[in-house]
Amino acid sequence: MAKRTDFGTPVAPMFLGVDLTLRVQLVKLDSAGAEVVDGDLTGRAYAFTLNDTPDATTPTLTKTTGSGITLGAGDTAAYPAELAGANTVLVIAIDDTDTDALAAGTYYWDVKRTDAGAETVVAFGTITFTKGISA
Repeated sequence: MAKRTDFGTPVAPMFLGVDLTLRVQLVKLDSAGAEVVDGDLTGRAYAFTLNDTPDATTPTLTKTTGSGITLGAGDTAAYPAELAGANTVLVIAIDDTDTDALAAGTYYWDVKRTDAGAETVVAFGTITFTKGISA
């Protein structure tokens, strides 16, 4: 199940030109329709893509497992929307220089599982970047 998450709200802005960490937990629905973790993600490969339009053909930014994407544990204390579980969260590191050339505004992202025979989009949404007043 691909879950939508939108980052960069007025309450929790995402600023351009600073280091950012996105946490994306992969979930599925159990027989009762409740969200549960999609299991331990160890050994799977993922790619994060950021675009300035939903139908862009050239990515604005990409990250892959081992090159910007690591695994983390679901942390219900620090992140109440997450479910507990070891290696159930994709932690996507966006470096300050990754966004230096971007304009403030809304961008579109997705995460795709890239293992042969298991290719599928597992998460998607938007990121609204804000320009800070600091240089």
